[in-house]
Amino acid sequence: MTLGSNPKGFESRLETVRAWEPRVQALVDWNEAAARRRYSQAGSGPLAGWSLGVKDIVDVEGMATRSNTDFIPWRPASRDAAVVEALRACGAFVLSKTVTTTFAFFDPGPTRNPWNPDHTPGGSSSGSAAAVACGMIRLGLGSQTVASVNRPASYCGVVGLKPSYGRIPIQGVFPFAPSFDTLGFFTADVSDAQTAYLAFTGESPAPLASPIRVGLLPDLRVDAAETEMLSALEQAGRRLESGGFRPASAELPSCCEEAFDNHWKLVAAEASVVHRSLFQDYGESYPPKLSALIQRGGRIETAELGRIQRHRKRVREEVERLFSDFHVLLCPSAPGGAPAGIEATGDPRFSLIWTYTGLPTLTLPYCLSGSGLPLGLQLVAPPNREADLLAIGREMESVFQFARRHPLRLHRETAVRPSEGE
Repeated sequence: MTLGSNPKGFESRLETVRAWEPRVQALVDWNEAAARRRYSQAGSGPLAGWSLGVKDIVDVEGMATRSNTDFIPWRPASRDAAVVEALRACGAFVLSKTVTTTFAFFDPGPTRNPWNPDHTPGGSSSGSAAAVACGMIRLGLGSQTVASVNRPASYCGVVGLKPSYGRIPIQGVFPFAPSFDTLGFFTADVSDAQTAYLAFTGESPAPLASPIRVGLLPDLRVDAAETEMLSALEQAGRRLESGGFRPASAELPSCCEEAFDNHWKLVAAEASVVHRSLFQDYGESYPPKLSALIQRGGRIETAELGRIQRHRKRVREEVERLFSDFHVLLCPSAPGGAPAGIEATGDPRFSLIWTYTGLPTLTLPYCLSGSGLPLGLQLVAPPNREADLLAIGREMESVFQFARRHPLRLHRETAVRPSEGE
């Protein structure tokens, strides 16, 4: 197959951008002519012709990586980040950079939730999640330091894969907290996530166990999820049992309760080091939330950081013991649907524990809330078992069948999902 064999797919993608980008504002410096040029230069491979949106903390050759800032004189990147280079080698092309929060923290950019523009799309990978939800891109590249893949995936009704820590190289990515920073993918369904991940890694699909044992985790040792989300998880358990899975209640160890405060201390300390030089030169222009975090991080003592790392190791070991009883865990990806307003990005705590431990997670759209916003559930697997996670997620998706009940008909009418090229 040659790339030019499906030009209608690419043109349909551009039509979708024209229809949705003015409403959602997910793309950075959108340039149709440049997108056409990159499409024409794309090669062959398992992702041939796939449109890629790249979170704007990730380098793309010839594009400036601005991280949602306008006060620093960024220069165009001299080469692709390692992940972009690899995806291009698989045949994908960069349609556009996508909006992130400022330096991938809590201060949001202009992106709005495609399901309701008065609600947040989540962060910090807001543009990538929203662009996939609209059909503007087939594959979105994001990153997670706390909850920046799983939360926007849940809010925008798309699939979000956060692999194990260190699974995807981060060379060419502007860091936030290097002990946690993890690259991930957004797609419309698990099939695309599986195709993209296996193409990227060269792994093979995993054979499925039978029956698949699923640990249901309504309590993540933080404040309780909203009633609708807890009801969705309970209903999902019943549907999975009817579909041949073997769900049962699971419980996180009590040591997980300290993870929230500990995680933020480590993030603050590492962010203060990452931003030391820039903050000295441009600190007055930094947004207030990030500025406060950096200043806090500079005051945390080394002994405290050592204690937290020991606690982190203990939590990971105890959480991993759960997988002696279960193949995967299933829990909420967020407290509920996307909150109203675009001044904040929502509560990250429901994914924090999995970033703290470095475990792989997969957010699956499950249902709509009473207000018409998506609710996503989060699958968790043992470390470095992404192939298993995706294979199980694909089976669960067929049980949940969220995509078949998608109310935004414009997604299906303008966001073409061709099987070849695009």
